[in-house]
Amino acid sequence: MASDSDGRCGEVASDLLIIVVTAVQLIFFTFFYEYIAWPVKAPDGSVTWVSLLTDEYFNWLPFVIAASIIVIVVTIVMMIYNRAWFRQSGWILFSLLGITMTTSLLIIFPFDFSVGPNDAVAELAPTVVTVALLFMAAFYAVSAAVQLKDLRKISARNDAP
Repeated sequence: MASDSDGRCGEVASDLLIIVVTAVQLIFFTFFYEYIAWPVKAPDGSVTWVSLLTDEYFNWLPFVIAASIIVIVVTIVMMIYNRAWFRQSGWILFSLLGITMTTSLLIIFPFDFSVGPNDAVAELAPTVVTVALLFMAAFYAVSAAVQLKDLRKISARNDAP
């Protein structure tokens, strides 16, 4: 049986990984978004990258930045303030942010697949991306519901005499 300190070490390791992954994602979406592109080979053999992103991407970017900062700050607080109810509330918040980010991508859809070299891919890609984003939003919704149920159990356990 694992001790409480072993479980706490796992939580801290998980929290540190969340911070690192979120920071890397934030840096990528903010500074390296031009790599979300199709490589197109010119007749002379050179390769140019044609962006898949439309100007709508820059309308979505502030929300990504804000959500990423919220995730990093809440995760740091979860590391310092180690309470089950707070940790569970943080996970619920992360799921709600996930729902917000995926549905906002569905609404503004900042992708232009017509720049690709293959017409079949350009025709199919919007449907595939839309379905993937819908599945992601559904996953986050189910996750939030399960976490809310767990939060209610934690609250009931803390309120018991």
